[in-house]
Amino acid sequence: MRSALSIYDMRLTGKLRFACTLLAAALAGCASVTTRVTVFDPAQQYAPTQNIAILLELPPQPHSKIALIEAQGTVGGGEAELYEEARRKAQALGADAIVRLEVISVYQPPVRVYDPWYGHPFYPRYRYPYRPFGYHPFGYHPFAYGPFPYSEYRWVAGGDVKTLKAVAIKYAPDDAATPPAR
Repeated sequence: MRSALSIYDMRLTGKLRFACTLLAAALAGCASVTTRVTVFDPAQQYAPTQNIAILLELPPQPHSKIALIEAQGTVGGGEAELYEEARRKAQALGADAIVRLEVISVYQPPVRVYDPWYGHPFYPRYRYPYRPFGYHPFGYHPFAYGPFPYSEYRWVAGGDVKTLKAVAIKYAPDDAATPPAR
């Protein structure tokens, strides 16, 4: 037997599902890391690996370099998300470890962006009549919220953008590391 939901409940469920989908899509675009991978020898293919070590310097044991991984974060992002994204790319390549070459931090200044819906979407500035300087109809100062309270421009915050450069390596098999016995 079907559950007895009213039409209002069914509409609410549909709206809630749509709102959750929209929220998930918005959050997926917020924390993004751009990653570029340059494979040194495309002819060599390795099976994907499960465990990837993150090293700060090259290991003493024999290894071969597979690829160069460059991960760039967003404004205010940390190094941890860069390492995790580089680790995911190295897993797909079949690497055993990634070696950090350098982390670059570049300052991006704030930017002023035109957005007509930012100030007040239904009452833009051009609909307001001219008011003389001393006229305060609601008892507030006309410049209490800045010289342009309904401006179509907004500031997008700046900050540091970090870029990780790393090398994916594959350890040499143990039989190739030891010389043959005579």
